[in-house]
Amino acid sequence: MDENQKRLMGQRIKSLREKQGLSQDELASRLGMNRTNVSNYESGRTVPPGNVIRALADLLKTNADYLLGRSDNAHPLDINKMDDLDDDIRAIQRAAKNMSTKDRKKMLSMIKLAFEDAFDEEDEDEDDL
Repeated sequence: MDENQKRLMGQRIKSLREKQGLSQDELASRLGMNRTNVSNYESGRTVPPGNVIRALADLLKTNADYLLGRSDNAHPLDINKMDDLDDDIRAIQRAAKNMSTKDRKKMLSMIKLAFEDAFDEEDEDEDDL
């Protein structure tokens, strides 16, 4: 991890900690470590080990990819809502199986039009339904 990545991780930890209303001492206590460790993480002097990154993500209500700078999405889909999402996708897939190719493409076009912000250029493959 280069210095910029360390600095970014530290800034994200600090920002999320402050949003949670936690002091460095409180976060350190919840992690079972000294405040110095948290200070070193936030300053970018030290990279937390994997188990601490995971614990930080849980405590700070985010995900490891955000802390590591691999994603700019601090709040991904709630894992508890994934079953509902899976059910919705299965319902759409069942409906799509009963449609002609023309109707499937029309359905996808309508969904993309209605929710254009949720789709990016990589979502061009319309045969995934």
